[in-house]
This record gives sequence, structure tokens and C-alpha cells, in this order.
Amino acid sequence: MPATEEAVAERPIKEAVSRRKQASRTPDSDATTINKQVFLQKFVESALLQVKEGNLDEYHKLVKVFAYTRHSTNAESAIKYTADVSPWIQALSANVSSLGITYRDLVTTVFGSDWVTTSNSRFVRSYTTLVLQIVSAHPEWVPQAMTSLARWFTYGGHHKDAESQRVHDNIHVLVQEIHRAIPTCGPSLVAALAESWPFRAIKANVQVVYVRNVLRCLEYAGGVRREVLQMVLNHVLQIDVEIQVELDDLESDEESEPEDTGVFEFEDEDQSDADAKEDHDQSGAKGDESEESGSDSDSESESDSDADSVASDLGRARYNAKKTVAKLDALMSTLLTWLERHCQVDEQTGEMSESTSRLFLLFLDLFDTVILPTFKSRYTQFVIFYLCAQNSEYSDVFLGTMVGNLGEPMRSAHDRMSSVTKVSAAAYLGSFVARAKFLTPSVVRSVVGVLVQWANTYMDWFEEQDVQKQARTYAQALGAGAPQADIERHVVFFAVSQAILYMFCFRWRDLAESQSGGPIVETELDSVCWCTELEGLQRVVFSRLNPLHACAPAVAQQFASVASQTNFMFCYAVLQQNRRNNVYAGDATQSPDLALRNKLDSFFPFDPMALPVSRQFIDGIYMEWQDVGDEPEDHREGRDIPEDEANVVEQIVAMSISPVPPLSALPGQTF
Repeated sequence: MPATEEAVAERPIKEAVSRRKQASRTPDSDATTINKQVFLQKFVESALLQVKEGNLDEYHKLVKVFAYTRHSTNAESAIKYTADVSPWIQALSANVSSLGITYRDLVTTVFGSDWVTTSNSRFVRSYTTLVLQIVSAHPEWVPQAMTSLARWFTYGGHHKDAESQRVHDNIHVLVQEIHRAIPTCGPSLVAALAESWPFRAIKANVQVVYVRNVLRCLEYAGGVRREVLQMVLNHVLQIDVEIQVELDDLESDEESEPEDTGVFEFEDEDQSDADAKEDHDQSGAKGDESEESGSDSDSESESDSDADSVASDLGRARYNAKKTVAKLDALMSTLLTWLERHCQVDEQTGEMSESTSRLFLLFLDLFDTVILPTFKSRYTQFVIFYLCAQNSEYSDVFLGTMVGNLGEPMRSAHDRMSSVTKVSAAAYLGSFVARAKFLTPSVVRSVVGVLVQWANTYMDWFEEQDVQKQARTYAQALGAGAPQADIERHVVFFAVSQAILYMFCFRWRDLAESQSGGPIVETELDSVCWCTELEGLQRVVFSRLNPLHACAPAVAQQFASVASQTNFMFCYAVLQQNRRNNVYAGDATQSPDLALRNKLDSFFPFDPMALPVSRQFIDGIYMEWQDVGDEPEDHREGRDIPEDEANVVEQIVAMSISPVPPLSALPGQTF
């Protein structure tokens, strides 16, 4: 055989030998990896078994592997952490079935690690799978897992960046996967959100981030929508009430301090300082002073020191009030933004979608149980105001619910347990109809007609009572108002009457028309025709119960003014007689109707929105006060006219039932 042929024949043999030699010299990396993974799995299995035998050395080493805190490491350590822990994740995943309650320390460390802050997406997916495997194999770990995940919903509250968004996305992916794998985990999620909720004193940015993430949970956990939204409303409501208490205290201090310390007498303060300096110089020139003069000087110094201390306290109170108002504004705007995104119109029917209607009914139920019974809520209720503006049917349902809360007139005098709710419902009816710009005249007339009929039915019942005990002459009724023993008994009637008067002040244009049937001309009010729904209101105003005596003085005075200017009725004589009787009564604190006045004077829910960001959702659907003879709002070029704001605020003060906060306490507002 030629040499060339021998070479060709031997070539496959040489290649096989070469490959065999190369294989013997190069280790199999895949096999090495497999061997390492098997070793780690055996180590984990052994460590878990030794715990039952009382040997915790290897178990503690395993726990330490998963311990990681982002604050104690730098970027390089984070990279090293992902590289070192990745194989251990697979090893622990192979032993998930063993991770019962005995291994609480290990499972808690796995859940509590700051793994989600790493930028390695592959590592995050592996860790997510591990947590999901643990809770799927052992559902008893779901509450612990949810609590560990919910704490990340405040991450990035101090600085918004790409990292915080990535962290939130990863957490929501895992929570969603757990919810999909274990549909019954809803209560655990709700409990975790409640436990992780930041305190009211925490900065606004942190709370806004948390609320946004909580609301985001509803995108995949619809079964807990009611519980989550109730928590959000409760949190906002608590801050809302806290603001009102702070502003009331601040307003009280501002009213009392000028008489006691003269802190706010700014024009005299400089002169007082100059006089004090002059007295000091003169005393130095004279040399010896009498002991009495020295005591007077010390007293003046102490008084000045006390005044400075009070001024400092008031300054801090204003600062805290402004911060709290800004916090409430941020939370309210967050909630309204979420509602705006979820109020969708059905493209086929052109009406609000079914999901939006369900959302409205849910908020209406929450309003009825959470907001309505709350005293001194000032802004939280604008959530339902905003939702009602989305569809006329929503407004009808809300008004019908409030009328239903009033109950039957005859039972109102006996059902004292629910009088607070009924008084609140009447206040909401009056304020909503007065301020809701989106209500049609027919709706306004219907509500007024229902309330007037309610009041007249109540008076029919009242007049049928024991005539010998309650009958009084008309003059006596004007002189003393309602019988003193019956003031609390008739509180719902007075609340309904006040709602009617308040609505008339704002919406009298919708209750009247010209003789020709067209719109009224405010310069020709002598020829105005009033709607039939107002029939019976004169009987209410001039009744023996005398509602003008019981209603808030601002509402009674404004109603008398508007009714007189529009030639509807003239009731100044009643007001004058009531004022004379108040003078005769002496000290107002001894007046028997003080409790009633506190209830009626203290709350009218839809007073103007003064939160600068949140009011952007309300301005277009909100009716401002308009004097008789003023140009209608729709004819004005713009709504926000700076020079008119002072007049608007004056009308707010005149027409509001709830206390108006000091303007200096509102951030970013220039009135």
C-alpha cells in the first residue's frame, strides 16, 4: 500500500486518540457545576436534618448565606452577593418541602433579605421563584411573606428614581404571582398592608408612594378592593380631621392671645420695644431705683419673654398645619388621580363602564359607613363629589341615599340613636345641591321639593301632639323659638330646614323662572315665578318651631337677604325678634340650644376646596357663591380671577357651616 494511502487510513485513529487525550487533559465544566450543585443540595439537606438533632452549626451558616442588607454593602458587594447566593437558591429550592415552621429563622431571613434591590434581573427572577415555591408548599408562610413584601412599598419615598420603580415592579410581580397561586391570600395581603402603613407623621412623599403601591395592588387583587380602599379612605380621613383640629386650636389661640399677651399687636410691638429700651437707659442714668420699680421691670421682662414664647409656639403650629395640609393635598390628589384613570366610558354605549359603576357603588357604601358619621371631615368627601360628577345617575343615587338616611319624619323625633347620621345626611344634601355645578335645575327642584315635603310632614306630626302642652301663640313662638325641652328632639327637622335655606341661597335661580317661562332677568325680579316645589317653605320658616332661631346665624341671615332681594319672602322681623331674645337670654353659654347650635354650626361638608393640587379636579364642577344680580358663572371669561378671590373668601365665611381655616395655614394660597 502506498504511503499516502496508509496516512489516510491512520488519520481517523489519530483523531480519535487526539480527542481522547484532549478529554483527559480538559475537565468537564458542566460536570463540575453539577457536582457543586449536588454538594450544596446535600449540605442544605444535612443542615436541615441536623436541626432536628439539635446541631445548629451548619443551619446557622445556611441562614447567614441569605442574610443581605443593602445599607451595609456597596455595589461591588451586591454583585458578589448575587454570584455567591445564586447556587444556594437552587439548592434550597430542592429542599422546599422541608421548610416547615421549625425553620422559621431561615425562612424569615429569606423573606427579609434585600434581594429585590439588586440590578441582576436573572437573580431577581430566581429569588422570586424561590419565595413562590416556599409559600406554595407551605401556605402558612403567606402572612410572613406578604408582610416582608409590603414593607418595600415605601421604598423610594425620599427620592424617586429608576431603581425605586424597578423595586416596586419586582415586588408587585411576586405579590401577583402569590395571589394567582393562592387565591385565598387576600386577607393576608390586607393585614400586611395595614401593618406596614406609614404613620401619619411620616413625610408626605413616603405616604404618597405607599398609597400608590397599595392602589396598584387592586389591579390584580380585586377581591380585596373594598378593604384596601377603606384603609386608604380611613388614612386620608384621619389626616383630614387632624388638620381641622389643629386649625381650630390655632384659630382659638389667635383669637385669645391678643387680649392676654398682645402677641399679634404688631404695630405696638416695635413701640413697646423702643419704650423698654428707653426705660432701661433712663434707669441706668438714675442709678438707684425703688424696689417696687425693680419688681415692675422684672414683671415686664417676664411678660415679654412669655409673649415671645407664645409667638414661637404659634409659629410652629402654623408650620405644622401647613405641612399637614400639604400632606393631605398630596394624598387626595393621588386618590383622585387613581379615580380619574379608572372612570372609563364604554366605547359601544358611550356611557360609564360597568366597572366604573361598581366602583362608584363601592365608594358610596364606604362613604356611608366611613365618611358620613365622621365629625369635622373637610376634604375627604370630595371623592364622592368627584365621582357623582362623572354621571348624572351617580348623583341621583347619592341624593337618594342621603334622603333615605333622613328616614321618615315622624320617626326622627323618637330615633335619637341615629340623629347624628341624619343631621349629617341633611348637611350633605344641602351642601351637595348647593355646590354641585353639574346638577340640572330639575334635580335641584326635586330635592328641594322632597325636603320641603319632609319638613311639612314633620310639622303635621308636631301639631298633632298634645295641644295643651305644646300650643303657644305666634308671638310667643317668635319670642322664644322652639320649646326648650324639645330642641334636641327636633334637631333633624332643624337640620333639614337649614339644608333647604342653604340650597335656596345658592340655587334660587334654578327654582325660579320668568312669567313667560324663560330664564329670569335679575334686574326684573318683581315678575319672577317660583316653582311649585317651594310651596310650603313659608309655613316652615314661620312655624312655631322657628328654624331661623335654630339654624346657623350665617345661613339664616343670608337666606333672609336673598329671599328679600328676590321678593320670595320677608323674614327680617323673625331675625330681629330672635336677636332680641338672645340678648335677653344673657350669657350664650347658658343658652339651652347651645348643643343644637354646635351641631348645626360646625359642619357643612362641601365648603370650598382649598387644597391647591386636589382642587384642580374639583374646580370645573364646583359652584361658587354668586350674589343676587351678579353675572352668571358661565358668562365669565375665567373662573380663577385673583382680584375676586378676597370677595369669594368673604362669601365662604358668610355661607360656610364648617369652620374656615386661617388663610395663613394653607400652603401656596394667596387670597
